[in-house]
Amino acid sequence: MGISIAMNSAVSGLTAAARGVQVASSNIANAMTEGYAPRKLQLGTAVVGGQGAGVRVLGIERQVDPVLTGLVRQAGADRAGADATARFWSELETAIGASDDPFALAGRLATFENALISAANRPDMDQRLAAVSTAAGALVQEFQTLERHVQQARFDADRAIAREVAELNDGLSRIARLNGEIVSLSASGEPPLALIDERQTLITRMAEIVPLREYVSPEGRSVLYTEGGQLLLDVMPSAVGFTPVNAVEAGMSRENGLSTLTFNGRPVTNPGEGGAFGGGRLAALFEVRDTHGVAAQAELDRMAGDLIARFAADEIEPDAPGAPRLFHEFSPNGEPGLAGRLRLNELVQPDAGGQLWRLREGLGADENDPRGPVGDASQINRWIEALQAPFSTQPGETKVSYRDSLGRSISAISQARQGAEDRQSHASARATELHERVLAKGVDTDAEMQRLVLIEQAYAANARLIQVADQMLRRLMEI
Repeated sequence: MGISIAMNSAVSGLTAAARGVQVASSNIANAMTEGYAPRKLQLGTAVVGGQGAGVRVLGIERQVDPVLTGLVRQAGADRAGADATARFWSELETAIGASDDPFALAGRLATFENALISAANRPDMDQRLAAVSTAAGALVQEFQTLERHVQQARFDADRAIAREVAELNDGLSRIARLNGEIVSLSASGEPPLALIDERQTLITRMAEIVPLREYVSPEGRSVLYTEGGQLLLDVMPSAVGFTPVNAVEAGMSRENGLSTLTFNGRPVTNPGEGGAFGGGRLAALFEVRDTHGVAAQAELDRMAGDLIARFAADEIEPDAPGAPRLFHEFSPNGEPGLAGRLRLNELVQPDAGGQLWRLREGLGADENDPRGPVGDASQINRWIEALQAPFSTQPGETKVSYRDSLGRSISAISQARQGAEDRQSHASARATELHERVLAKGVDTDAEMQRLVLIEQAYAANARLIQVADQMLRRLMEI
């Protein structure tokens, strides 16, 4: 009986060694595979009739840290959201341009102001008056371009939301299918480790869209919640809906033309930060479309409104109160988007049928009356004063020149960009650090090679034990 027990123990040792080689080789082969969790062979003592009978394989365990996994997913969501926000403000600042760029907003203003000063020195020269008209038109066009840029950015965010929602729904459906396959394999006694790896990788990718919390049921099914407590997946996935628009215009909001998220057919009141879906790229895109884009639009409108108000004062054209102004709003309606409706008066645009002499004599001058002296620069000087005089559009606001007012608005946009990039850097550094920790807990190839050496030694020892037992049995047979 002792020899047979020894033989069985040695055979079980050989079986365990073979499984150990399989696990170690799989770990080494997947050392660079993203999302792969190291495997560890679980062994236990085999007992027959109250006596030890070798070793038995209990199973293969995935070596993961659930706390670290949750932190990695949260950090990934923070980084994805910060990237979307920083991209919006960075692209807007780039569109506005540097202060020393003659084709940027500040440069267009400087060119216009310099053209007025040059025309004031020689108001009789049509070339200098034409330069004023051209520079003023270029300034207006720059405002209109920036207006279109903001609305395009909001439109792009709206389209990106639709793509993220589609990817989220597809990911939830795939995770639900993996859940079913994992439960089935587990019930049949097969370890579904590769499927679990695939599921975890997919959940981590989905967590960048919406931060997710995972609960694994006893049968192996992943149940997913958002950070805000919304159940996304149990047995069946929930349905997240969104309808993109064909165009975004200033003044559009979730209450006026723009869609919000729907969850199982019900509208989500707050799809942005602070809501049930807050924290990831999806919420950040809603913030870009509905908050950051609106704030940028308001700042552009403030700059355009300041320009209109300066030239609308009665003292700017004292000889013709109520006459058309140099800058005005096309189709005034009081709605957002003033920067896009900003216009240069056609009376000073030769291409639109206007006359350059009106820049010297005033927009309200009657072309049938004798014109004033061609050397009189009084009207041009009043326009220069409109740009340079301290002025404010808001009660209690410090009065500054238009150049300083424009610089203050551009600085506010730069500060928003800097703040967004600071958050992006922090989120990226945190995500990178946590990713490094995940890699540190990944496959250690040196340890796996050492384990293979030990397995080889154990295999040789068990094989030698079988050989000795066989020799003993042969000896008994010979007696």
